[in-house]
Amino acid sequence: MDESDNNTMTLKRLIDVKTLGEVLKKGYINREGIRLIDCTYMPTAKPDYKEFKEKHYGKFEALMARDSAHKKLYLASRIPESIFADMDVAMYPGRYQRFSLYEPEVFEQYVQLLGINKGEQLIFYGRGAFGGMLFASRMAMLFKAYGHDKFSLLDGGFDYWKSQGNKVDTSVNPVQFKRGDWKATDNMQINITFEELEKKDSEGKDMIDHPEKTNFLDARIRAQFDGREDTGLDPYKVEGSFVPGFKNVPAAELVGDDGLIKPPNAIKELLEAGGYDKSKPTITSCNTGMQASMLAFVMENVYPETNVRVFNGSMKEMEARDPKRISGGAGHLKA
Repeated sequence: MDESDNNTMTLKRLIDVKTLGEVLKKGYINREGIRLIDCTYMPTAKPDYKEFKEKHYGKFEALMARDSAHKKLYLASRIPESIFADMDVAMYPGRYQRFSLYEPEVFEQYVQLLGINKGEQLIFYGRGAFGGMLFASRMAMLFKAYGHDKFSLLDGGFDYWKSQGNKVDTSVNPVQFKRGDWKATDNMQINITFEELEKKDSEGKDMIDHPEKTNFLDARIRAQFDGREDTGLDPYKVEGSFVPGFKNVPAAELVGDDGLIKPPNAIKELLEAGGYDKSKPTITSCNTGMQASMLAFVMENVYPETNVRVFNGSMKEMEARDPKRISGGAGHLKA
């Protein structure tokens, strides 16, 4: 943490609980242009996309008022001074994607309702698996897609924060703010679309037909990638468990037994073992874009110069739009 004479500070992309504790102790959260955001999320079934578009799209005040299991966890206990960002509000169910991205001018309405202002430093944290960083890193990459690049991720998340004896807020009235003035810009190029992946060249081939030119990194656990465990894909639509040419670098293996992100040298070893070539552009994927976002976040932290893009729709979109692509590995059942 670098602090200047005028009390402004620069936080690293990945911060530890000690640093966050110091920031809280000095009273900087919510007062010195720093916001702490709880990204707790418990996956839910995909709502009917047509009904959502008709009745709920962009109606953030009503969506924020809904009860959910993850909202209840936040209300029960949280890091002091944190506000709550709900994945089911920040994104919406699309035709092919479980988590689709709103247009920038729509998304900024949600962020303003959270009370966030332009230029603020955002610190994201979560809880649960992957050291509590799975959904927090997805939220961080989501904000980056809308042009907000001033953010950090709490290493180890809420669980590690508690394990180190830090204070937890269990009050019935979480902190709330008046509407902010945050503005979104279009930085959607950090994501890659299905259309880009399958755009044909003069020879009738697309990007996936040239795996030697791109690091296609699948962030799912190895047993899912290989088809040794349930892949979450429909065996009556796909023949295999991965797209040929894609390589497996599991996001779960980025986290050590202590619940913290592994050291940079260990991350680099994992990437190299997975066939990563830092001279090539990289596209990350998983099933719905969550693990892919975590892998992208960690890669950018270890290799700041790297060019990483996230396939937001990932395998579930591929399953819906071009299922024959998913033919590598073992299939559970044959249609």
